[in-house]
Amino acid sequence: MSTRAQLDAELDRLARMLPPWLETLRREVLFWPQFDALAQRILDHAGEHDRLHVRQRLDAMLIANKVDRPGERRFTFTGC
Repeated sequence: MSTRAQLDAELDRLARMLPPWLETLRREVLFWPQFDALAQRILDHAGEHDRLHVRQRLDAMLIANKVDRPGERRFTFTGC
């Protein structure tokens, strides 16, 4: 289990990756499995008390980068 600071560092790293990743993305369908795998890795290291925080940060970074998940599913509303 990671500390909140460690989780935030991982989330910050993922947030920094998103803009260049999205700029070079050719097919959005390829984005989601990769993003979800990275997000799930962070969630797997979060304690129960930090999972909502992680999900909210994931949603915020997607919104900030204007990325819409097909079906409007957000991390704060899933069982991830």
